[in-house]
Amino acid sequence: MRGAVSIGRRLMDPLAELVKIDPKSIGVGQYQHDVDQTALKHSLDQTVESCVNLVGVNLNTASTHLLQYVSGLGPALAKNIVDYRRENGPFQSRAQLKKVPRLGPAAFEQCAGFLRIPNAKNPLDNSAVHPESYAIVEQMARDQKCSVADLIADKGKRQAVDLSHYLTDTVGMPTLTDIMNELEKPGRDPRQQIENFEFAKGIETVDDLQEGMELPGIVTNITNFGAFVDIGVHQDGLVHISQLADRYVKDPNQVVRLHQHVRVRVIEIDRRRNRISLSMRGMQP
Repeated sequence: MRGAVSIGRRLMDPLAELVKIDPKSIGVGQYQHDVDQTALKHSLDQTVESCVNLVGVNLNTASTHLLQYVSGLGPALAKNIVDYRRENGPFQSRAQLKKVPRLGPAAFEQCAGFLRIPNAKNPLDNSAVHPESYAIVEQMARDQKCSVADLIADKGKRQAVDLSHYLTDTVGMPTLTDIMNELEKPGRDPRQQIENFEFAKGIETVDDLQEGMELPGIVTNITNFGAFVDIGVHQDGLVHISQLADRYVKDPNQVVRLHQHVRVRVIEIDRRRNRISLSMRGMQP
């Protein structure tokens, strides 16, 4: 039951669950134990923070653990936000953040653009547009004789906006371009439409495999000696670099990418050591 709940939560909000895991535990680094651990932790934490800020955080559901990865916030401010939310109910606007204890103007300026409020009265509160740029968007909407919500919903109205009219000494074209890009995708889900995939039916354990079988799989890890592919059994199979293509391959990344859907052939099964050798040579995608 715990496993089912965990999987369900990951589907509902992958980022909120991801930050609970120590990045080193994800295990996608071949030599992660051979490097300076302090430097590794710093680099991985920066990567997680970058992902959190790219996706954005739901201000009314985010945990303290997730909020502390938002630029401008740390453990103390993240706790203050959650405590304020618990005492006063859901945030109705980003401006309400200024009432959170110890969250000053500098912290607000840094964090506000990364915090989202779904179904807020102002639709810009659920976008990556920073509050300091709200006036620009509101002027665009007035010029198009529509509301901000209509501007976000209507691609034609957005395309009719002449950005050069909104240039000032402090707002340049890169900023205006970023604003328009954000209006096209309000919310906090940057994922593309998922590609349907299905493992071969009847293949659930290593004992179900036979040499010569051709199966669909998903690339789960790439190393300098090949790629590991999930074919629907508990143990991922290895496609050695010499088996990735019908030509010489110097770098596996030239042939495959992480999470790519591939077809593989089973060439060897070592049941004693629980190892599966696969090949992509001569296989059609």
